[in-house]
Amino acid sequence: MIVKNCFPGGLRKAVTFSFDDGVRQDLRLMEMFRKYGIKATFNLNSGLSGKEHDWEYRGIHVSRLSPEEIRENYGGFEIAVHTVHHPDLTVLSAEGVIQEVFQDRQALEALAGYPVRGMAYPYGTCSEGLTGLLRSLGICYSRTVKSTHAYGFPEDYLAWHPTCHYMEQDAPKLADQFLAMDSDRLSLFYLWGHSYELDGNDNWELMEEFCRKFGTAKDVWRASNMEIYLYMEALDRLVVSCDQKILFNPSAQDLWVTADGRPVKIEGGKTVRL
Repeated sequence: MIVKNCFPGGLRKAVTFSFDDGVRQDLRLMEMFRKYGIKATFNLNSGLSGKEHDWEYRGIHVSRLSPEEIRENYGGFEIAVHTVHHPDLTVLSAEGVIQEVFQDRQALEALAGYPVRGMAYPYGTCSEGLTGLLRSLGICYSRTVKSTHAYGFPEDYLAWHPTCHYMEQDAPKLADQFLAMDSDRLSLFYLWGHSYELDGNDNWELMEEFCRKFGTAKDVWRASNMEIYLYMEALDRLVVSCDQKILFNPSAQDLWVTADGRPVKIEGGKTVRL
């Protein structure tokens, strides 16, 4: 018997989206995501609301959403840490990093009503010293801006490199290749960006095409960053007997495998005999 790991429903491909800064254009983007059933993570700065923090991007006015607007509008999506004030964390002291990350996490948890444990690095900058510090602050994963142009998973989720930015020239090609791919390996397409870029570059149609393609794909699991992390972490803890006929899932997360090509669900805390 051959047992292979799967995503929910026996799928082998997943897609996740990640957008930064918590700006007003997120509202339109979330409408689009809901229309196509796209799951996404929004990385927010809790200390930068207010007109004094507005700016211009290619002639487009950009402003961040208020705490009240964050509470009211991000339902159904994951919100994650992006620090309080968006500094380059690699130039801060350990105390400065702790303050920026922990206070942002605290503020966002008060708005979200759940533990906030995901993150994206401001400017995408990270270091080995940072990852250890973030782990001690309860952060499970943090996204960089270094494109892989690949569909794999990170060795360290605290240095999680995305597949590509949505505006990269090869992004549509990478998406099409991913959707056409037929592989026994678990694969992930990770797209990121800023919603104000959609206004400033007048390419909402490009984003809608990404959403349409991934939203209508029958063989792709659509998940937030945290859902991907939690599922892969639980898969790592799945216990399989020597003959691969007994599977024990010690996590609270339902898991899926295929047994000789047949999808099998292993509920959280349960044992399945094949």
